[in-house]
Order: sequence, then C-alpha cells, then structure tokens
Amino acid sequence: MYLKLALVGHKRRIKLINEIVKTYFKEIETIDIEFESLAQSESIKSIIKNQEQYLDGILFTGKAPYQIINSKMIPSIPWDYLHNDESQLLRAILEATLIHKYKVSKISIDSYEKEKILKIFNQIGINNNNVDAFIWEETEYDEKFLEKLELFHSQNYYNQRVSCCFTGFSAVYESLIKKNIPCISLDPTLDTIVNILTNFELKQEALINKKSQLVILSIEIDLPNEYSLINENEYETMLEKVKVTKEIYLFAQKIQSTLTEVGDKGYLLFCTKSILETETNNIDNFDLLATIARNTCSTISVGIGYGITAREAKYNATIGMKKAQKKGGNKAFVVYGENNIIEPISPTIIHPPEKEPFIDNTFHNIAVETGLSINTIFKLHCISNENTNESFTSMELAKSFGITPRSMNRIIDRLERHNYIKIVGKKVLGKSGRPSRIIKLLF
Repeated sequence: MYLKLALVGHKRRIKLINEIVKTYFKEIETIDIEFESLAQSESIKSIIKNQEQYLDGILFTGKAPYQIINSKMIPSIPWDYLHNDESQLLRAILEATLIHKYKVSKISIDSYEKEKILKIFNQIGINNNNVDAFIWEETEYDEKFLEKLELFHSQNYYNQRVSCCFTGFSAVYESLIKKNIPCISLDPTLDTIVNILTNFELKQEALINKKSQLVILSIEIDLPNEYSLINENEYETMLEKVKVTKEIYLFAQKIQSTLTEVGDKGYLLFCTKSILETETNNIDNFDLLATIARNTCSTISVGIGYGITAREAKYNATIGMKKAQKKGGNKAFVVYGENNIIEPISPTIIHPPEKEPFIDNTFHNIAVETGLSINTIFKLHCISNENTNESFTSMELAKSFGITPRSMNRIIDRLERHNYIKIVGKKVLGKSGRPSRIIKLLF
C-alpha cells in the first residue's frame, strides 16, 4: 500500500528513520522537513500547512517538535511522534556500559520520568539506592529550551556530579559531543520505528476502507482451451455463456447488486462495500469462482474494485480483472488503489484436471467408458441441446445424426449399458412394425 509521509525534526534522526524505511517499507515515500531550532516553529507550521494536502501522514522525530507544532495548528491528516519507551533507554544504558565503559549510576538525563528511570536500573540489577541521576523535568518548549537543556547537562558534568549524559535531543547531543562531554543519544530502536510506521499503514488502510463505500466487480469469461469441443459448435458456445450468466446473476442477487453485461463475455456488478463484505465474510468466502467452475465448463477472471466514486471503483476493478487474466484466469484480485492490491483469490473447488488437455473432461470420460468416439458423444450432446424435446426415438436421433437407424441403435445400446441414457417409453412408427424406443440422454 502506497503511503506518503513527512518526517519533521532533527536531520540526524530523520536520517535514521529513512534508513529503516528504505530497508523495510518499500511502499512508503518520505519528504524531509528539518526542524533544527525552536525559533523555526512558525516557518515549519507554514510548510506543513502547505504540504498536508499532498501527504498521508506526518511523523515527528520526538515529542517536543510534535507538541510545538500541534499547539499552533489543527492536523487534517494523521500525526504521530516517536515515543520514548523503555527499550531505547535500556539500549542507551547498555551502550554506555559495554562500549564506552561509563559509570551509569551517575548520570544526567532528560526525556524520561524518574520512576521509569529507576525501574530500568532495577531491571538490570542496579539498586536504586546506588543510582544518582540528575533528571531534567522542564516541559515548556520556548525558544531557549535547547540552550537551557544543554547548559543543564554540561554543568552537571563540569561540576563532576555525573560521569556521562543521556539526551533525547539530537541538537543537544551534537553540541555536548563537540565539547567532548561524554553523552549517549536516546535514539529510538528499530522496533520502535517499525511499529510506528506500521501504525501509519494501518491508519491509511482504515481510512481507505472507510471512504471506499462503493464496490464494482469487473468479470470476464476466460477464453476456453483452443482445442475444446465447445468451440466447434456455436450453439454450445452460446449455451455455455447462458450458464455462466445465470451463475453471475444469482451471485448478483446474493450481494444485492445491479448487473450490466459488457460485450460478449464481460459483466459489471455495482454494489455497496457493507453488503459485499457481509455476504462474502470480508471476501474470505468469495464463492463465485468455485460455483462457475463447478456448474459450467468455463472459468472467469474477476476484479473487485473499491472507490470513493464509481469511476475510481470501475478503474480499480478493471485493473484487478486484467491482473487475474495475466495470472491465467480463474482468479479474483481485490484492488483498493493502484498500489494497494490484495493477493489473488482462487476457487476452493474446481474441476479435476483433465486426463488429456486437448479434450473436454466430461465427454472424454463417457467416450472411454462406452468405447464410442469423443466426437460421437459431443454430437449427441449438441443434438439434445439444440432440440426443445428432452426425449427422442432412435429414428429421430439417426436422422439428426446422419446415420442409419441400425448404427444409432448400436450407439444407444452402448450408452444404455453404462447408464448414460434412459428408456422413457416406446412409440410405434407407422401402421405396423416393432415399437421404437423413446430415450433421454443423461449427459
């Protein structure tokens, strides 16, 4: 799912976030809005106001820039900031002790409350009575804030109260390092950044779902196998389409949609998101594919397009249908937008694979059982479908088939032995002679 985010804050932390986006979030695009000094707050507010209409969300690199801008304007899109959690404090303590060999029981620290700091020290086995922490507690973000915070840390170090400083502000960290004051940056961990970016994705998906109340299904009958016997008979081709159309109309009834036929093999269904998702268990039970494959000799390609407008939904549905066709048909794709396409849905029940790919499975099986040719079986099937009567005499069948009654009787005998016809009566033809059997084909 495509997502465009603005990253607002210090360039050092923006760089850290961008590295993670590049590695783990290929569909997130970011723009950088560097917020180095609190004196920039008015200009940053103007930039954000101008950019919000082009963005899906704004991620601030910390609580301070978030609160400053939030006090100056009302967000029109989702905003969030990187929260200070226990994992980044624990990471900083481990870095200080294991890499830099600092004495972490004597520290100057900001961004965390006393209770949380003591809790972390207790978890790593340092008795709270042995912890001497100087904690910055001021939360008023005026233009002198960073300057005062840097002075707090540097004085604690110069007065030998602490062995090192912990800060969650990149500008303060860089300034202290330049002065050769031991300092650890309270940077967010990988998990912290991944979690907040994932939350933005979930918010975007929820927003799309909320807006996209209209759904259009674009359906097209897949091209049959070029060697299929049905292709050889125009009537059979038309009859097959009627069967497919019937199943699609039944499905349209189920989801209370309007249906429009498009061309020779296409259909458009217009429905609401709520009814479609209720009837299909949120698309998990989209049984139209299986129904078509089970009750006809055809398969279909389906695109399920969501949209705010009918035009958008139809466009998305067409994209989904084309993708299904490219995948070989007999599939459905759900499309919320150009960069938000759900993996294909396949039927749960389909015809078993054909023993030979160049002939239709049903006719092949009958031919194998009876010893008759596949063309004979198919021709009888076509004669039956093309006539309004469900039953025939052997004479009538012979005439339609173009063979002698004796040859037709031999065919009927073979079909009867394997229960592919039913004798439904007898009929005397002419003034005398044996009665002719009245038969009904069962395929």
